[in-house]
Amino acid sequence: MTDISIIITAHREGILAGATIHSALQAIAHAEAEGASTECIGVLDKTDDLTRSIISNALAGRATLIETDHGDPGQSRNSGIDAASGRFATFLDGDDLWSENWLSAAWRAASDRPDAVWHSHCNIVFGQQRNLWWHVDSEGPLYDPDYMAWANYWDAMSFAATDIYRDLPFRANDLPAGFGHEDWHWNMQTLSRGIAHKPVLDTLHFKRRRARSQMSLVSKHDAVIWPD
Repeated sequence: MTDISIIITAHREGILAGATIHSALQAIAHAEAEGASTECIGVLDKTDDLTRSIISNALAGRATLIETDHGDPGQSRNSGIDAASGRFATFLDGDDLWSENWLSAAWRAASDRPDAVWHSHCNIVFGQQRNLWWHVDSEGPLYDPDYMAWANYWDAMSFAATDIYRDLPFRANDLPAGFGHEDWHWNMQTLSRGIAHKPVLDTLHFKRRRARSQMSLVSKHDAVIWPD
């Protein structure tokens, strides 16, 4: 069995997807140098020609590419999980970046605690917004379960046993019905099953925030998830 399935979900990131793939390949090389076996799955959801071309060329011979028409990030991740053969899986959006040590450090942590969901130590958010998002440990002193009633502790770019994602797939956002974000819902589901959420120390995710992103649209209760 492969150790890690890397699932890269893309929409219309254009040339920014090139930097994302470069970041992923560096992290993959670092993990493989430490003994991990990997596979890469690219999920192209309502993707434009430029993004498709960049990802196809950058991952030529390195990845399985899947075309989907979900128009929803959670469903794109589910499609990647359906194709995954790894013991563990992790996600990367098509305009985000990883620290080089993310895969290797998360693999070591998850191998010791395969019953937990693992997150970066910190997200550095850039683009339309700029901030730091520190991920807390649900088994640590900073965790407050009441906080989850009004805000989300963790994003969806997690690392966990593939079976956890299969048992608890992401639910599609339903904006007309007022449902979103899908990662917040997934975090609540996993917590209710007794699954811990934990940071991988000394790792970073760099996350882009842009106008009319999925997160901004859900936050504004817009009726469209991916703009056509």
